[in-house]
Amino acid sequence: MKPLSSLCRAALLIAAFAPRPSLAAGPPVKVIFDTDMAGDVDDVGALAILHAMADLGEAEILAVGVSSRNEDVGPCVDAINTWYGRPDIPIGYQRGIQVGYPEDTGETIASKYAAAVAKSFPHRLARSSDAPDAGLLYRKILAAQPDASVVIVSVGFLTNLRGLLDTPPDAISSESGEDLVRRKVRLWVCMGGKFPDGRFKDGGGEYNLRIDTRAAVRALSDWPTPVVFSGFEIGARVMTGRALRAVPETSPTRAAYLHFNGLENRESWDQTAVLCAVRGAASYWTESEPGLALMHAGRRFAYNEWIPTPRKAHRYLIEKMAPSEVARVIEDLMMRAPARGQPPQPFPK
Repeated sequence: MKPLSSLCRAALLIAAFAPRPSLAAGPPVKVIFDTDMAGDVDDVGALAILHAMADLGEAEILAVGVSSRNEDVGPCVDAINTWYGRPDIPIGYQRGIQVGYPEDTGETIASKYAAAVAKSFPHRLARSSDAPDAGLLYRKILAAQPDASVVIVSVGFLTNLRGLLDTPPDAISSESGEDLVRRKVRLWVCMGGKFPDGRFKDGGGEYNLRIDTRAAVRALSDWPTPVVFSGFEIGARVMTGRALRAVPETSPTRAAYLHFNGLENRESWDQTAVLCAVRGAASYWTESEPGLALMHAGRRFAYNEWIPTPRKAHRYLIEKMAPSEVARVIEDLMMRAPARGQPPQPFPK
């Protein structure tokens, strides 16, 4: 039985890294990806599948912004982008309120993997704070794009989106941040909140919206384009990560999951948002009727409340495809080898 087992393992590796046809039916979706990439590892999986869909011609990655306060996250993002053959993707870093309500505590968001990935894989960004202000970077990127052409997908805190909305007219554009978003952004897909009831048993709300509450209030209240939420309940039933055991050790995605939980499965909150942003919801989920995701910024608890109304352009995803099937789609993308030649090798241990 041992030879057969070896053949099976080889077949799995060949299948995982064999080229697959693109699902792109039109031009690639222009994406700005905003991530905290610190406390959890699904951010890494989300960036990995975004690169995979870019390799398939489905997406164009315009920029990546870091919303957490952690000096290793920017280099980690840079290392992943470099491994996928896109070292020149602009990276931005948060410059806003980060943790605590109502005062900023200055707390760093810890990560089990960001420093390890940055130390093990080639990259150019030395530390997160060496990157430009994310809100200003997004402003520059948007000003150069055609009208109604950009999809922003956020899988972390909303600090950078608040920063973008708050930008004043400048040499880049005569428009305010809100007006620039209104003209250039087609859709914002947000991994955040819980629907339709945003409260957990302890009375608090979902992590991404809760950490920088002021930013969440500003973004949810004032964002001027349609918004689709991939709520906590969507990714919580989509388990991915264990299949990365079949991926070579030269993958930073595999390395991140190894450091985070020993290559066990993890909820796929962030990957679902990216999948929706690039491929749309229809193949995987149903969208709710329009409404408003209202953010309550309590002193102890912050949470979202869903208010159905045809006058607002918020919607949230509702489960349609079996979570196990969505997981297969995500893991297939997470396991893809880069299409842009030979990826750089990790540094010797």
